[in-house]
Amino acid sequence: MASRDDAFIAHESSSDLWTIGSTGLELAVGFGADHVLGFQSLSDPVSGKGLNITPGSDQTFTANGTAVQLSSSDPMKLVSAVPSADDRGVRLVFTFEHTTLHIRVIRSYACYPGSPTIETWTRIEPLLVAPVSISNAVAWQMTMPVKTVNWLGGLRGDAADNEKAGAFQLSTRDLDVGDHLEIGSPGRSTEQDVPFIIVGSGVDDFYGGIMWSGGWRIQFDRLNDTDLRVGALFPGLTTTIYPGHPFDMPHAFFGLSTRGGGDESGAMHQFIITGIRRGRPFQPLVTYNTWFPYGTTIDQDLMTDEMGRAAAMGVELFVLDAGWYVGAGANGDHDFDSGLGTWIEDSARFPDGLSALAQNAHGADMKFGIWVEPERVELNKIDRPGLANEQWLAKRDGSYGSDTAAQICLVHPGARKWVYDHLTALIDATHADYLKWDNNFWINCNRVGHGHGPDDGNFAHVQALYGILADLRARYPNLIIENVSGGGNRLDFGMLQFTDTAWMDDRTSPSGHVRHNLEGLTFAFPPAYLLSFVIDSESEPIRGGDDLPFLLRSRMMGILGLTYRTVDFDDTLTQGIEAGIADYKAIRDIVANADATLLSAQAPVAEDAWEVLQELAEGRASAVIMAYKGDARDGRIVVRPRQLIPDATYDVRSLDAGPLGSATGADLMSDGIELNHAGGSRAHILILTSPSASASKGRRKPH
Repeated sequence: MASRDDAFIAHESSSDLWTIGSTGLELAVGFGADHVLGFQSLSDPVSGKGLNITPGSDQTFTANGTAVQLSSSDPMKLVSAVPSADDRGVRLVFTFEHTTLHIRVIRSYACYPGSPTIETWTRIEPLLVAPVSISNAVAWQMTMPVKTVNWLGGLRGDAADNEKAGAFQLSTRDLDVGDHLEIGSPGRSTEQDVPFIIVGSGVDDFYGGIMWSGGWRIQFDRLNDTDLRVGALFPGLTTTIYPGHPFDMPHAFFGLSTRGGGDESGAMHQFIITGIRRGRPFQPLVTYNTWFPYGTTIDQDLMTDEMGRAAAMGVELFVLDAGWYVGAGANGDHDFDSGLGTWIEDSARFPDGLSALAQNAHGADMKFGIWVEPERVELNKIDRPGLANEQWLAKRDGSYGSDTAAQICLVHPGARKWVYDHLTALIDATHADYLKWDNNFWINCNRVGHGHGPDDGNFAHVQALYGILADLRARYPNLIIENVSGGGNRLDFGMLQFTDTAWMDDRTSPSGHVRHNLEGLTFAFPPAYLLSFVIDSESEPIRGGDDLPFLLRSRMMGILGLTYRTVDFDDTLTQGIEAGIADYKAIRDIVANADATLLSAQAPVAEDAWEVLQELAEGRASAVIMAYKGDARDGRIVVRPRQLIPDATYDVRSLDAGPLGSATGADLMSDGIELNHAGGSRAHILILTSPSASASKGRRKPH
């Protein structure tokens, strides 16, 4: 009925079932004997494997206190089932009308070429003038065979030992009969957990998640000896629809990974690029940021000098962080709350304006970035000419939640316009190529007069945020946007749609902590989305340290960032950083298009152990393997790559030792590559590339 490359929709005219899928997945969705729309089967047509799901309703909600299922029998009626295709993929849309609640429900399923992933969402519209209350929304739900449950922790606060609390940790649990497990977040999406789950143990896994930046929940119920119930939902959300104000439920997704080896990130990769990002590629630029070495003590002369040294080392993006506006730093070198919301460049410190810095960066062949926190304002900067109106500020039960600054509720039309106008004016004036969008405070607003109700402020704010970001994308298609929320408090698939990089954690040292974050988050996100910095810290000084490449390469799993004062660097240190940047650029094309697979335990590991992460580029013709020795003692490890092309021949090269030889993908996956640490850096990087198959004859096997 519709197709785009390998994505398709099929239907037999005499059947109540439709099939939507791609090469690696087929979902049968339709009406069972009870006339309720739901999932009927989920399988991989290539391997012949499937997930033996129990047919049943996949989506429910409550309208005016009545539980609603989508069905083809009274009082609900099926209006249409329409398949279509566009340049990105295929979509199957069911439209229903409820004759007593007087609502229209539009349930959509989409699939994109190259990924065994289904995206789904629902719109609910009123048919009459009378408002309708919507609550208990379920994005998708499914009963499947019992398997191990896996999930990722969120940022979980500011504690220095946050990985011990499960921050960005892949956790696993086998549920007993009657067990109930919930993950989620009541505020920003990843304050507690990441909205992504895996059900399985590395073979024939189910994965799923929610593309949302506010409150959510995924829950698991072990029903009996054989059945596990999984559902993605939005608890506590009650909203009202009326003409011109429908309810668009957040998008969600699920899929199958049947290639084995825990390849959920590979299965997700093309869905992320085509489905979520609409074809927009990642640009992992070598990034310099001013915050950690300078705080708010920035001025034109200091930044111009730092730019010149950064460019000479090979930096490609210079980001001016918080503190460029009037009033910043009034209470200390890292006080960025003071002056927040003025949007006025501090001419005393930047007499030629920020555009002069952008011009300097561009002249040095770098991009220029600038920090903003559009959703927050200093309380003493309100109700002044041109500044924020107090009526726009978010409150929870009458409180701002802070004595010094407040959240701007973007649901208010005046607030949304004010924020957007200031953003565009700043971008136009400074000629910024990159916007660092920060968010350091959150409450679920229930203040009246904003256009939301008492129980949907969280939902409405995120929808308004998406609207602003979408408008910026349309106006500045080449603008690179960084997603940061006091670290990774809003690091999710919804923000992935609009932003290009994500700052994971304000704790950017020690290097083991950074690798822990990267190794966990790459289960869900492409490495080229994840940003961290090399910093000159007391525990790991870059000046006088014994393994500078190790510090640099610990950040090369994702986007390589740098944050330090270079004015006191000697020639040896400068050359060492230049060499590290060159190493990153040697693997950057792979990182930019790769998904990741952790081949070891997640950091931290024992001192005499190894951490190993593989990043495999789209098409599987090239890969980079990053191995980190726990201590400096001599040691060996055999690394076995995964998901290579079995009959392709790969050349294997070490960044330090040079060419190691060649072998087929099958041999590399079976026999592995032995790494021998005997002095030198504890960070070992291998590059695998596949030339023509005939060129591999007669070459030795890498060792």
